[in-house]
Amino acid sequence: MGKTGEQLSVASPLPRPQPFLVILRRFIVFILVGLLIGPADVHAWDYLRHRFVNQLALASLPKNFPAFVRTATNTERILFLGGEPDRWRNQRDRALRHLNSPDHYLDIEDLEPYQLKPAQLSHFRYEYVEQMAAARVRLKLPLPNENADRIKGHPGFLPWAINENYLKLVSAFSYLKVFEEMGTPQEIANARANVVYRMGILSHFIGDASQPLHTTRHFNGWVGDNPKDYTVSRRFHSWIDGGFLEAIGGHDEKTLLAKVRPAKRLATPESTDDASGRFQAVMQYILGQHALVEPLYQLNKEGDLSPDKPAKGKAFLQAQLQKSGSVLGDMWFTAWQEAPPDKYLQSYLAKRKLKKE
Repeated sequence: MGKTGEQLSVASPLPRPQPFLVILRRFIVFILVGLLIGPADVHAWDYLRHRFVNQLALASLPKNFPAFVRTATNTERILFLGGEPDRWRNQRDRALRHLNSPDHYLDIEDLEPYQLKPAQLSHFRYEYVEQMAAARVRLKLPLPNENADRIKGHPGFLPWAINENYLKLVSAFSYLKVFEEMGTPQEIANARANVVYRMGILSHFIGDASQPLHTTRHFNGWVGDNPKDYTVSRRFHSWIDGGFLEAIGGHDEKTLLAKVRPAKRLATPESTDDASGRFQAVMQYILGQHALVEPLYQLNKEGDLSPDKPAKGKAFLQAQLQKSGSVLGDMWFTAWQEAPPDKYLQSYLAKRKLKKE
C-alpha cells in the first residue's frame, strides 16, 4: 500500500537523523491537522490558504478597481470571508449540511452512474437536479440517503455555487453603481459592504475548485479498484489542504505575490443559448483541476509530499494557489466590468427624488 505524505514524514524507510525539535514540530502539525479536519468531514484549502488565495487575487486588481475594496478594513474582511462557507460546514445540523456541503465539490466520477457527462449538464441548478432524478428513475439508482446528511454519492454542485455567487456579485456591483450616483451615504456604505461580502463568499468556492481533491470521488484516499496502489489514507485530504505545507514551513508568500499577473476580463462565451453567467468557464476550470487528481496521488506515491523530499509537492500545490488567485481576480474584475446599472433601482430612486422635490 502506498504511504500518505504524513506517514512518509514520520516513517520514511531510511530516515535521516533529525533534531528532536524538528521531529516534535512535525508530530504536532500532524496531530493538529487530524484534530481540526477529521477524516469524515473534509474541507478544501485550510483557512490560511483560502486567505492567501484572496491576497493573490486582490494584488491582481487594476488601480482603477473600486478603491473602497482596498481599505485595510475591507481587505481584512475579504480575507476573513475566504473561510466563511467552511464555517457553515462546522454546524452539525443536518439540514444546513445537506444544503451547503455539496456546493464545495463536483466529483466528476460520480456523474457516471447517471450516464451524464460534464458537457451535458444544464447550467441551471434545478434542471441539473431534474437530470439526475430522471436518470435515477430510468436506471433504478438508489437514493443518496445512506448517510445522515442524505447526500451520499451525490456528485455535488460546485460549478453552480461558483456561477451563482458570481452573478450575485454582478448584482451587487449593479446596484452599487446606481446608489453611488443617486443614493444616500448610508445606502452607498451598505451597498459597498455587500460587494465586499460577495467578493469574499465567491472566493471560497473558486479556491475549493483549485484543490484537485474537490473534483473527485477519491477526495480522501483512493476508493475502489486501486491497481496503482495509491494511498487510501483518510488523512490524505487534510494533508493536501494545508498539513503538508505547514510541515515544511508554509507557502512562499513573497515569491507567489511577485508572480501575480494583472486580472483580465473573461471572454464572452461563443454560445449563450443555454448559458448563464460564466458557467462554461467555471466548468472548464474544474475539469482542468480534475485532470490533476492522479498526478497528485502519484506525487504522494513517489514520496514527493513528504517533508523529507518536498520540492515537487510544494511546487505543485503553490501552482494551484497561484492559479486560484488568478481565476478569482479575473472573476472579480469581470463582474465589476460587466455589471450594468440596476435599471429598476434607477427608476425607483428617480421617483423617490421627485417626491422629495
